[in-house]
Order: sequence, then structure tokens, then C-alpha cells
Amino acid sequence: MKSKEMIFDVLRAGMNMPSPILHISEEDGDYLIILAKQQALLSIFYRGLKQMTISPSTLKICDQYRIKQEYLALQHDDAIRKVQGALNKEEIPYVLLKGAFLRHLYPDFILRTSSDIDILVHKEDIDRAVQTLEKKTDFVKVEKSYHDISMISSRVHLELHFSIKENDEKKDKILIQAWDYAKPTGEGSKYVFLPEYQIFHVIAHMSYHFLHGGLGIRPFLDLWLLRNKTQFDNNLLEQFLTQTGLSQFYAVCSHLSEVWLGNATHNDTTRLLEDFCLSGGVFGNEKFKTAGMQREKRGWKYICSRVFPPKYQVKEYYEDTTGKKHSLSYYYVKRWKNWLSKEKRSDLKRQVNTVLKSDKKYQDEADELFKKLGF
Repeated sequence: MKSKEMIFDVLRAGMNMPSPILHISEEDGDYLIILAKQQALLSIFYRGLKQMTISPSTLKICDQYRIKQEYLALQHDDAIRKVQGALNKEEIPYVLLKGAFLRHLYPDFILRTSSDIDILVHKEDIDRAVQTLEKKTDFVKVEKSYHDISMISSRVHLELHFSIKENDEKKDKILIQAWDYAKPTGEGSKYVFLPEYQIFHVIAHMSYHFLHGGLGIRPFLDLWLLRNKTQFDNNLLEQFLTQTGLSQFYAVCSHLSEVWLGNATHNDTTRLLEDFCLSGGVFGNEKFKTAGMQREKRGWKYICSRVFPPKYQVKEYYEDTTGKKHSLSYYYVKRWKNWLSKEKRSDLKRQVNTVLKSDKKYQDEADELFKKLGF
């Protein structure tokens, strides 16, 4: 791997933070562009590379990719404004989530790209919100999942949440209280999470992605900005983290974000986490995802646990939209029926092969990291 210091010097420069001016070879520049693409950070890296001594041809290549990413960010900005306008007009309370909210903390909102727009409304408002957006914007409903309704326009994907649960019983005890920690902004019907809850939501979502495939660099930028650009009650935040078992994970992630963007120094755990973060893309990689899935049960034991998952998880994913309650066997049968399609069978076959062929040494290393992060 190329110099890690070089990666984060360019990242800091792209975030308008003090950074040394480096001479970057064409080979190193190509590596940084590949990394930036994998991590969805091209706009930030491009701004950082412009401040370095670098081959014009390399910078031109980065610029070509960067334009597409920033164009998408502008499309998202336009879509967010239209969605907000429609919800405000109908007085439907809402909260901007993830990148839709966090982008305002960056030096320029186009630096915080995302694959979709996430917005939360009350569960009792979800049908009216969907009808409003279909009537007043070009978004149309696609499908419903256990915590959101997917909508698409000609340019953008919207996840209209009626819940921010992560399908984890311990975390969901706090995440279902989202509206208790939201306050009105005075801008139409827009609400915003209290800073402590905003940080908790980010770290809870980071933990979900970490346990289901790994993390990229971007969530750490979000976390650092929230911790350094907002005022929050650390005692209240610690209450959330303690109740959900995320205190250790939060501490390590905060430390690593300070290594990358602040003045902190590495320890053994942050170095190990850094290696995993750089080994994949935005959400890690398949190898680490497999290790995460098998942290409690390996091989055939894990596969069997997926055939008969815990009652809590099954009922969340296959909740009856009419509100009618069924026996656990009903949910299992409904789950298995979804596996009958050719595409799903192919996906399941790939997953089984991946699990059975997983690297024991790598699994042991991943297990050690999980343990150090409190999982």
C-alpha cells in the first residue's frame, strides 16, 4: 500500500485544513484516484490534489470523474429542496438524515456526496407524504421495506423513512425514540435531531455497516465534523452509547477520526481499524462482510442461523402491512418463498460458497478487531 500519510495529507487539504505540499508521482496519483473513487471522495481528493505538485494528466483524469460526482450532488440538492418544499406546504414534519443533513457541515456541500437521499417522517404521515411527493414532485413509489419506502425520480433515489431502526434489538430501543430527540427549526415543518442524538445516529449507522461489510473513510469525516463543529452534551451522548453497547466503538472511531483530521496518534486498535477501512470501498468489502456475519457462528452453523433467524429480525423484515399478527412459522415461510426466484437462488449460492470457503486466519483477525471494538 502507498504511504498512508500521503492519503490523509491530501484528504486534509481537500477539507481546507492545514497540510504539507507534497510532490505526488503519476503512479501515486493514479493510486489516489482509484482510492477516491472506491471511497466516493473524488471531490475532496481533487481539491486536495490541486494543492499538491502532481502530473497535469493525472489531475485531468481525476477532474473528469469528479465532475460526474459533483453533478450528482447538485441533483441531490435540487431534489432535497423540492421535497422539502412539498412537505412544508402540506405541513408534514420531517427530518433530514445522513448526507442530506451532514453536507452543511462540509466546506462545500458538494463534497458530501451520497447514493441517495434519506428523510424521516412520522409513521402515521408516511402515506400522506408519499402521496404528496408523487403529486408535487416527479418522485414515484417503488417498494416498501421494514423502515422506509423507496421512491425514485428521473435522477435521484429517495428513501422516505418512517423509522430509523437498524434491525438490532439493543440499538433500536433508542432509535425508535427518534422524534423524542427532534426539535423544530422554524423552517416550515422541518425538524432536526439534537446534536447528541445526531452523533448517536451516525455511530449506530456506522456500527451497522461495520458489522455488515466494513466501513469506508467518509463516515469518519461525518463523525469528526459533528464532534468538532457542533456543541453537544457528552453525558447524554454517553447514556445513548452505554445503553446500546456502542461506547467502545464510538471511542475508537472518534480516536481514528482525530488521527486522520486532528492531532491524535495511532494505537494498535486504530491502526487495525484503518487497515480494514482502506481495504474496501465506501462500505467495506465482501471478505470482511463474510467475517462479520460469522463472528458468532461459522460455516454451516451460520448458514442454519440464516435459515432460522431470531424472531425479532424476521418479524421486522416481514411485518404485515395490515397490522395483522401471525405465528413465527408464517414469517419463516414468507422469508423462504422470497428465495425461490432465480436471482435470489444465485445470490444465496454465492453467499453459501463464500461462507464455506472463508479464510480462517482472516476470520480470526477480524474477530480480534470486533472484540477490540466492543462487539
